[in-house]
Amino acid sequence: MASALHLLVRLAHVLGMAALLGGVGVAWLLLRGDDADPLPALRRYERLFWGALGVMIATGVGNLGALGPPGPETRWGTVLTVKLAVVTGLVVVSAVRSLAVERLEAAPSGLASPARDRLRALYAVTGWGLGLTVALAEVLAHG
Repeated sequence: MASALHLLVRLAHVLGMAALLGGVGVAWLLLRGDDADPLPALRRYERLFWGALGVMIATGVGNLGALGPPGPETRWGTVLTVKLAVVTGLVVVSAVRSLAVERLEAAPSGLASPARDRLRALYAVTGWGLGLTVALAEVLAHG
Protein backbone atom coordinates (compact mmCIF):
# COMPACT_ATOMS: atom_id res chain seq x y z
CA MET A 1 0.00 0.00 0.00
CA ALA A 2 2.82 2.41 0.85
CA SER A 3 4.43 1.91 -2.57
CA ALA A 4 1.11 2.62 -4.29
CA LEU A 5 0.77 5.84 -2.32
CA HIS A 6 4.33 6.79 -3.21
CA LEU A 7 3.58 6.21 -6.91
CA LEU A 8 0.43 8.35 -6.61
CA VAL A 9 2.44 11.18 -5.04
CA ARG A 10 5.01 11.00 -7.84
CA LEU A 11 2.25 10.93 -10.47
CA ALA A 12 0.68 14.07 -8.97
CA HIS A 13 4.14 15.70 -8.99
CA VAL A 14 4.75 14.89 -12.67
CA LEU A 15 1.24 15.90 -13.74
CA GLY A 16 1.56 19.15 -11.79
CA MET A 17 4.75 20.03 -13.67
CA ALA A 18 3.11 19.13 -16.97
CA ALA A 19 0.27 21.56 -16.21
CA LEU A 20 2.72 24.30 -15.20
CA LEU A 21 5.03 23.93 -18.16
CA GLY A 22 2.32 23.34 -20.77
CA GLY A 23 0.24 26.23 -19.48
CA VAL A 24 3.11 28.70 -19.50
CA GLY A 25 3.85 27.76 -23.11
CA VAL A 26 0.24 28.40 -24.10
CA ALA A 27 0.21 31.70 -22.19
CA TRP A 28 3.40 32.84 -23.92
CA LEU A 29 1.96 31.92 -27.33
CA LEU A 30 -1.28 33.80 -26.60
CA LEU A 31 0.76 36.93 -25.92
CA ARG A 32 2.59 36.68 -29.25
CA GLY A 33 -0.54 37.42 -31.27
CA ASP A 34 -2.48 40.67 -31.41
CA ASP A 35 -5.86 39.15 -32.24
CA ALA A 36 -7.80 38.29 -29.13
CA ASP A 37 -7.72 39.54 -25.57
CA PRO A 38 -5.55 36.96 -23.74
CA LEU A 39 -6.29 38.26 -20.23
CA PRO A 40 -9.17 35.85 -19.43
CA ALA A 41 -7.00 32.87 -20.40
CA LEU A 42 -4.03 34.29 -18.49
CA ARG A 43 -6.18 34.75 -15.41
CA ARG A 44 -7.26 31.08 -15.64
CA TYR A 45 -3.63 30.01 -16.01
CA GLU A 46 -2.63 32.04 -12.96
CA ARG A 47 -5.19 30.16 -10.86
CA LEU A 48 -4.00 26.85 -12.33
CA PHE A 49 -0.37 27.86 -11.75
CA TRP A 50 -0.73 28.58 -8.04
CA GLY A 51 -2.85 25.47 -7.42
CA ALA A 52 -0.43 23.24 -9.31
CA LEU A 53 2.54 24.87 -7.59
CA GLY A 54 0.96 24.04 -4.24
CA VAL A 55 0.60 20.41 -5.35
CA MET A 56 4.22 20.44 -6.55
CA ILE A 57 5.51 21.73 -3.22
CA ALA A 58 3.39 19.31 -1.17
CA THR A 59 4.34 16.29 -3.27
CA GLY A 60 7.98 17.41 -3.41
CA VAL A 61 8.11 17.45 0.36
CA GLY A 62 6.42 14.03 0.31
CA ASN A 63 9.02 12.69 -2.12
CA LEU A 64 11.83 14.10 0.01
CA GLY A 65 10.30 12.50 3.10
CA ALA A 66 10.21 9.14 1.36
CA LEU A 67 13.87 9.43 0.31
CA GLY A 68 15.18 10.93 3.52
CA PRO A 69 16.90 14.28 3.90
CA PRO A 70 20.17 14.47 1.97
CA GLY A 71 23.29 15.91 3.47
CA PRO A 72 24.12 19.29 1.91
CA GLU A 73 27.70 18.13 1.39
CA THR A 74 26.61 15.36 -1.02
CA ARG A 75 26.23 15.90 -4.76
CA TRP A 76 22.52 15.09 -4.50
CA GLY A 77 22.09 17.58 -1.66
CA THR A 78 23.89 20.28 -3.65
CA VAL A 79 21.66 19.73 -6.70
CA LEU A 80 18.58 19.78 -4.46
CA THR A 81 19.74 23.07 -2.93
CA VAL A 82 20.17 24.58 -6.41
CA LYS A 83 16.72 23.30 -7.41
CA LEU A 84 15.12 24.82 -4.32
CA ALA A 85 16.86 28.16 -5.07
CA VAL A 86 15.50 28.06 -8.64
CA VAL A 87 12.00 27.28 -7.33
CA THR A 88 12.26 30.19 -4.87
CA GLY A 89 13.23 32.54 -7.70
CA LEU A 90 10.39 31.12 -9.77
CA VAL A 91 7.90 31.89 -7.00
CA VAL A 92 9.13 35.50 -6.82
CA VAL A 93 8.92 36.01 -10.61
CA SER A 94 5.52 34.33 -10.66
CA ALA A 95 4.18 36.59 -7.94
CA VAL A 96 5.23 39.61 -10.01
CA ARG A 97 3.67 38.05 -13.12
CA SER A 98 0.39 37.24 -11.36
CA LEU A 99 0.15 40.75 -9.93
CA ALA A 100 0.84 42.18 -13.40
CA VAL A 101 -2.01 40.14 -14.90
CA GLU A 102 -4.34 41.29 -12.14
CA ARG A 103 -3.30 44.91 -12.57
CA LEU A 104 -3.64 44.82 -16.37
CA GLU A 105 -7.07 43.30 -16.08
CA ALA A 106 -8.18 46.25 -13.94
CA ALA A 107 -6.61 48.81 -16.30
CA PRO A 108 -9.10 50.68 -18.50
CA SER A 109 -6.77 50.61 -21.51
CA GLY A 110 -6.54 46.83 -21.59
CA LEU A 111 -3.39 45.11 -22.79
CA ALA A 112 -1.34 47.62 -24.78
CA SER A 113 1.67 46.48 -26.79
CA PRO A 114 4.42 47.44 -24.28
CA ALA A 115 2.55 45.73 -21.45
CA ARG A 116 2.00 42.68 -23.65
CA ASP A 117 5.74 42.50 -24.37
CA ARG A 118 6.69 42.76 -20.70
CA LEU A 119 4.13 40.16 -19.73
CA ARG A 120 5.37 37.86 -22.49
CA ALA A 121 8.90 38.25 -21.07
CA LEU A 122 7.66 37.29 -17.59
CA TYR A 123 6.01 34.17 -19.00
CA ALA A 124 9.23 33.35 -20.89
CA VAL A 125 11.29 33.66 -17.70
CA THR A 126 8.75 31.42 -15.96
CA GLY A 127 9.02 28.86 -18.75
CA TRP A 128 12.82 28.83 -18.64
CA GLY A 129 12.73 28.54 -14.84
CA LEU A 130 10.34 25.61 -15.06
CA GLY A 131 12.54 23.99 -17.72
CA LEU A 132 15.59 24.37 -15.48
CA THR A 133 13.62 22.88 -12.60
CA VAL A 134 12.72 19.85 -14.76
CA ALA A 135 16.38 19.42 -15.76
CA LEU A 136 17.48 19.54 -12.13
CA ALA A 137 14.74 17.07 -11.18
CA GLU A 138 16.05 14.72 -13.88
CA VAL A 139 19.54 14.94 -12.38
CA LEU A 140 18.11 14.23 -8.92
CA ALA A 141 16.10 11.28 -10.15
CA HIS A 142 18.73 9.66 -12.35
CA GLY A 143 22.08 11.15 -11.38
